[in-house]
Amino acid sequence: MTPPVTRNITTKLQITCRNCSLSDLCIPRGLSQKDVERIGNIVARRKILQRGDFLYRQGDRFRGILAIKAGTAKLVSLDMDGNEFITGYFLPGELLGFDGLADERHACSALALETLTYCEIPAEQIDTLCREVPNLLRELFRHVGRTLTAETDHFMLSQKGAEERVTGFLLDLSDRLSRRGFSSAEIKLTFSRHDIGKYLGLTLETVSRILKKLDAMGLVNVNARSIHIIDKDKLREMFATSSKET
Repeated sequence: MTPPVTRNITTKLQITCRNCSLSDLCIPRGLSQKDVERIGNIVARRKILQRGDFLYRQGDRFRGILAIKAGTAKLVSLDMDGNEFITGYFLPGELLGFDGLADERHACSALALETLTYCEIPAEQIDTLCREVPNLLRELFRHVGRTLTAETDHFMLSQKGAEERVTGFLLDLSDRLSRRGFSSAEIKLTFSRHDIGKYLGLTLETVSRILKKLDAMGLVNVNARSIHIIDKDKLREMFATSSKET
């Protein structure tokens, strides 16, 4: 017979999984209630990290798929010379850890940009879950596909001019925030301008200059740790026009 404490923990996990405000963006999307409950029995949750803490490090053994519940994170890779490259930003409801699937070692590091909580499907349980919940494999493939699409978009953006890169970056964050039920106009900068530059392949000075220009044009309002998008349509029009001219 299952001990009362274990039953209570399991119940809390199931309720949390069912009632999660990000459930339509995370793994349970499109799954039956019974399937969600099966996942809820296995998922490890409420892991809390502080700014600068690692979710995992480059070279660490793959331990599972992580779903960010609150906070933001960045992916960082180091080349053979120790140069740092920022390859991605992650928001609540987004999954990460797929870079460890191929070789069972992570190809990059994931760091918390602020206080962050996340859930985890342990690596040793993924095969079992996919057998018990066939639709889960489809959902994981969907997330892998989105990750590949984001990487392609990032590469294409990196080939454009400096203004296009910055405006494209702002529009992408705005759209992703909107899909997660947050304000598409308010972008909280948990990452520095220096990090934005690293992500976009631009210098800190260039990023600051373009943000000031967009502010002066009345398209955005730039504060120390946030950006308010005033006219997203014009910002998108500016990005589209610049793309055609490139």
